[in-house]
Parts: sequence; structure tokens; C-alpha cells
Amino acid sequence: MNTLEKRKVREDEIQIVPLLKACFNAVRANWLWFVLSAILCLVIGYIYQQRQMRTYQRQAVMLIEDSDGQGGSIPTSRKNRGNMNMLLELNGISVGDNLKNEMFILTSRRIMQRVADTLHLDVCQRTERSLHQVDLYGEEPLKLEFANRNKDGIFQMNAKIQENGHVVFYNIQDLGISDSDPKYWAKKKIDVAVGATFDTPAGKAKLTKGLAFDEFPKGKEIDIIYYPLNIAASLYKNGLNASEYDKESSLIVLTCRDHSTKRAEDILNEIFMAYKRDVVDNKNRVANNTARFIEDRLNIIGQELGQVESQMADFKQRSNIIDFKESAAEFTRQNAAAHNRELEAETKLSVARYLLEYLQDNANSHQLIPSLQLDGAGFTQQVVTYNQLMNERARNVANSSENAPLIRELDGRLATMRRSIISSVRSYVNSLDLEARDARANVSMLASQSSRVPLQERQGLDIQRQQNLKEALYTYLLNKREEVALQLAINEANVRMVEEPLGGSSSISPRRLVILFVSLIIGLLIPAIILWIRSLFDITVNGRYDIESQSTIPVIGEIPHWEDAAKETHIANIPANDPIVEAFRMLRYSLNFMGHGQKVCVLTSSTPGHGKSFISRNLAIVLGMAKKRVLLIDADIRKRSLSKELGKSDGLTAWLIDSERKLSLDDIVLKDRLSEGVDFLPAGIMPPNPAELLMSERLDELVKIARERYDYVLFDTTPMLSVADASIVDRVADMTLFVMRVGVQEKAFIPELEKIHKDNKLKNLYAVINDTGSKSGYGYGYGYGYGYGYGYGYGYGYGYGYGNTKPKKSLRGKILDKLKNK
Repeated sequence: MNTLEKRKVREDEIQIVPLLKACFNAVRANWLWFVLSAILCLVIGYIYQQRQMRTYQRQAVMLIEDSDGQGGSIPTSRKNRGNMNMLLELNGISVGDNLKNEMFILTSRRIMQRVADTLHLDVCQRTERSLHQVDLYGEEPLKLEFANRNKDGIFQMNAKIQENGHVVFYNIQDLGISDSDPKYWAKKKIDVAVGATFDTPAGKAKLTKGLAFDEFPKGKEIDIIYYPLNIAASLYKNGLNASEYDKESSLIVLTCRDHSTKRAEDILNEIFMAYKRDVVDNKNRVANNTARFIEDRLNIIGQELGQVESQMADFKQRSNIIDFKESAAEFTRQNAAAHNRELEAETKLSVARYLLEYLQDNANSHQLIPSLQLDGAGFTQQVVTYNQLMNERARNVANSSENAPLIRELDGRLATMRRSIISSVRSYVNSLDLEARDARANVSMLASQSSRVPLQERQGLDIQRQQNLKEALYTYLLNKREEVALQLAINEANVRMVEEPLGGSSSISPRRLVILFVSLIIGLLIPAIILWIRSLFDITVNGRYDIESQSTIPVIGEIPHWEDAAKETHIANIPANDPIVEAFRMLRYSLNFMGHGQKVCVLTSSTPGHGKSFISRNLAIVLGMAKKRVLLIDADIRKRSLSKELGKSDGLTAWLIDSERKLSLDDIVLKDRLSEGVDFLPAGIMPPNPAELLMSERLDELVKIARERYDYVLFDTTPMLSVADASIVDRVADMTLFVMRVGVQEKAFIPELEKIHKDNKLKNLYAVINDTGSKSGYGYGYGYGYGYGYGYGYGYGYGYGYGNTKPKKSLRGKILDKLKNK
């Protein structure tokens, strides 16, 4: 593995470090844009969240108690239900938790529609405060009563209270009412007095004063929205949620989100009351059904009892009998036990037959079974369970349909249970029939033994026995009716509010801190994305990493951007601790470290505008600061930039054309021109053949003499891609410093320079990066005040030259200059 491959492997391992450094430098160089973008986005985010309506949250906790009124940590009914559900699920039968059913009912559309009707949620009034709209629920200035509150469609309008007490309605927008003309209402403006009735897209509406009519500012706009009750119920249902407090209790947490805290509290309270009424009504369905059954039987038994009493009166009148007691005392004592047994058996048998007839009537298949407490009946608990399941079916049908899977499952279970109950009642009737037969047989046996009793007395006793039977049955039904009436009088539901609606005063939406944080992130991302996009189109060198990642050329110096370069081009005239001076000291150190015994150095670049002359001039000065004898030679005999600035003499061209060797080095060198110990050899006059002159042996003789007198000889040459002068002069050099300016040197040239380095076309090639840190987000900003300004023919008709490459200042630089001037 060669050196370049090893370096690439090492750079791949730590490539995140230069990437982070580049990002940090880009942010630091463009901090003003980041700050401005962040502030602008924060302002936009603040305005956005201020324009949003506030949403508040309220929560209430309800307890679903057992039928015995207890609501412990684990209700008995729920525990038993859970055990039964586990057994059913093991057998492949899917069942649900009853608490979840209650949660569904609490948030059902049916309950919410009752709430919307009670609280008049079909009309919403809003106004604007602090840039956003607020809901006026509880402090409405107006009260609108619509004749038809169930008309389909939504409409909204604006209103203003006038100084004369009238209200003007305008900007009426029909949002879907089928039988109205939207264009007609949009142009209409209605002036209405308080108490008057006026036309709207939803029909007639009556205007009355609201609670805040007198206090509401006159002329302030009010937004009014009308919803049909079913749509209002759906809208507010979306903000409602019910959840279990935990798995070990029957507590339900009811949450309401709304634009008004008072409306959220009222909705929760009204949901509780509506649910409570619903539970009470459901409980009373069983009692009402039983009451109707008892009332029907009382009418029938009353009629039969009246007939028996009439028959007894007719018999006594016809037989001239007033009292049977004396004549039948002995018979009565003997038959007392038998008659009581027969009476009890006949009573039970009659009630059981009535119940069996009721169950066998298909018209009552979806009705609740009367709850009659019959002695010895084993089906009483089955009837209670059946009625509970029938109530559950009725509640689910109200929230779904007859064809729902759950309803069909319940119907199957109900039919099975009803057949089981009918079978149990039939068995009970058969047992009572046997008991009644035994009693009648016993009575018949005693009757046959009492043949001595007159026939008339026996006939009277038969009638009296029927009368007693009817009276006992009638009294029994009267007692049952009183029990049912007492049950109807108790209307408490097994639900209570544990915690009233509570909530904080701050809104849950919009989330202000989140919006501002996202706005800040967006504000920072916008300039970052712009810089990233610009970097994708940037084809120039950005720093040391771009050179070292594509070549093996050593980088021995990095000269930072110098803001005062336009005023001062010599580092000898600035403080010694200035960063630019320290950078040249580092370059001097690297030059000494890399080139021991190497005295002659050629400075060149690829194209004009890299700051080659600036670096050669100040490198000579910093070497002079180290007490070194330095000769700076302006070898750019075409442009002669250094000669124009530092002074002119016969110079290099005079030495090169002096074939008779009459001139000495002292005749053409300007002593201590830059600083003490730093001499300067100007370029001289521009010859017609600069390349040929530089190829002469006189240049080699000059370098040989300079090596003996000076510690360092620096050649400031032409750009190597423009003319061949730099390559010609490089033959006498010990090392070559290739200057690359950030933002000017194209990256595509670096592989070509690497090839030149490998082919040793330039001796001991080193790279110097100029103007580091000058990019403002990869823009060019260079203020040295020097550079190639080839605006004329170069070399007497050679036909090549350089345009002015001095970059323009970036927008950031212009802004900072204006701030400084102020």
C-alpha cells in the first residue's frame, strides 16, 4: 500500500472530524445569516402559534359500582365476569369486558347528541383576541334560537352589535344547505332588533340578548357558526375520550378537549347526567314490564273473583243459606289441612301457568321476563341473568344495528337461555300439577266421607273454595304490584362522579415551546441548506483537507484572511502578535524544517490571483526578522508587480542580457528594501523574449553568487499555467512553494499538480494555502489589494494575458462594512 492509499485510509477513519470542523467554520463565517434566519423564523413561529385557537383539556373520573352499591378496588361482578370470560375464551368464545362497553356508551354519538341538545352546542360564537380567535361559550353576547335544529347543512356568518342595540348580520356563507342559494345569502346584510325573528339559511331564528350583550364592545366582529345537532354531536365527540384508570378497578377517566374550558366542564358533567339517566331508564325497563304483566293479571283475576262472588250470592239467596260454618264445622276441621294444601298448590300452579303462557308467546320473545319470586322455583336466577343480558342487548342495539355480530351473538345466547327457562318453568308446572292433583284427590276422598253433608252445603263450599282461591291470587298479585312500584320509586344508578372535571389553566394546543423550537431549527436549517447547496456547486479549494485528500504534496503553511490587507501589505508594519504574522512565522518554521540546506526557493501558482507576490514579499520579511540575509527576486519580468511597488533598477533583465558581464550584483540590488537584511532585485525592463532570457546561463551565475552572499533566495515568478517562465526558473531552485488561494484554486487542478509532483517537474514541491477562512459560507471575500491585473498583451505580442481577478466582496462583508462605518 503506497503513501497516498495509507493516507486515504487514515482520512476515511477520521473524516468526521474535518467535516465537523468545516461545518463549524461555515457557521462561524456566516453567523449573521444564521442569527437573522433564526430570528425571522422565531417571529414567524410566534405569529403562527398566536394565530391558532387554544385547546384546553378537562378530565373527570367516574366509578361504575356493583348492583349492591359497592365499588371496591376489584368489584365482585367484574372479578366474576373476568373469571367467566377466561373460561369462555378457553372454549373459543370471544367475549368483551363490560367496563369497555360502558366506556363506549359514554363516548357514543347517542349520548353526545343528547348533550349537544341540552347545552345548545349547535351554535358557536367566536371573536378575535391577541391575534387568535377565542370561543365565547358562557359569555355569549347573542342568543339564537332556531326553529329547526336538525336541518342538514352548516352555515356561518359575522355579526356586529350596533350603538342603537340592533345587530347586523353579514357575510353569510352557506356551507352545504341543500335548499338555499349561496350567492343570495353572501350578498345579504340583515339588521335585526333584539327579540325579533329573521331568516337564515337554516330557517327562522329568533335573536335575544346573551349574557354578555351589554358588556361586549360595540362594533366588534362576532363569528357565528351553526351546526345541525347530529353534526355538532360528531364534532364534539371527536374531542372526547374514555379510558380505564387501571386494570384493578372500575374507574373510568373521561377526557374532553375543547376550545373553551367551561364548555369542556359542562360537557363532562352533562355526559355523566345523561349516562346516569340512561342507566336508570334501562333498569326501569324490567320493572315496567313486570308491572304491565301484573296489571293485566289483576284485571283478569278481578273479573273472575267478581263472577265467583256473584255466584255465591245467588246460591245463598236461592238456598236460603246465611252461614255454612255451623253446619259444616265438623267438615271444615277435617278438611282444613287438605283445603290449605290444595289452595297453595292451585295458586302456585296458576301463576306458573300464566308465566309459561307468557314465555311461549312469540310476541314476547324480545321482552323482559317478569321477575316473580315463586317458592321452590329453580329458574329465578336464570330469569335475572336473562333480563340482564336482554338489557345489554337493548343498549348495544341503540349504538349499533340488529345485524351486528355482537347482537347476533346475544340473540343466540338469549334464545338458548329462554328455551332453558321455558323447560324449567314447564317442569315446575308439571311438579305443581302433580302436587295439585294430590291435594284434590285428598279433598275428594274427604268429600266422599262427608256424604252426610247436605248437597246444598257441599255446593256452597265448592263456590266458597273457588272464591278463596281467587282472593288469595288477587292478594298475591297486589303485593307484587307494590313491590314493583317500590322498585320504580328507587331511581339511583350504580354510577357516581369520583372527581369533578379538573384541568390546568394553560392550553395543551398549540404547543408553543415545540412550535418555537421547530421554528428555531428551521431558521438554522435554512442557511445551512443554502450553504450546503452552494457547496455542491463549489469547485474551488476550501482548505487543507481538499489538498491532502487528493494528493501527497506536503502543506507547509496556511496564511489566514487579513482584513487590513487593503491598507497595509507588509507584515513588518503591524504588531508582532497579529495572527497573520504568526502564520508567516509558522511558514518560516516549516520551511526551515522541511528544507535543511535548501536556500533557493521559487514561489508560483496555477493562475493569477492566488497572492503569490504577497506571500513571497512577507516571507522574505519574516525570514529577515530571524536575522537571515534574504534576496527577493522579482522573476515575473512580464508583469513586474513587486518592482512597481518596491522600486525599480536595471534589475534582473539587465543582468540576463549582460553577456559581457560588466554588471555586478551590487549594481542591481536594492539594499534593505523591505526590512533590514532583506534585499530586493527588481525585474527590470520588460524584454521582447522573457522566456529565452530566463533560459540563459546568466541566471545560473546569478543564483551561484546569491547562494554565497545570502541565506535565502526567493524567486517571485509567473503563474505556471499561463507562461513557461516559472518552469524555466525552477531549474535553479532547491524547492518550490506552490501557492493556492481558498476560493480561487479549482479542485480539479489538484490531481494534475499531484502528477507534476510525482514526475518531479517542480523541485521539492510544497503547498502554501492562502486566504484561509475567507469564505463566507463558501463565498469569495479577499481584501489583500493585490493580484494579477494583466490587462495588456504580455510579452510583446504573445497574445496572452490575465484579466482582473480581484473578487467582489460578499453581501455579508458589505453589511459589516456599513455597520462599522456607522
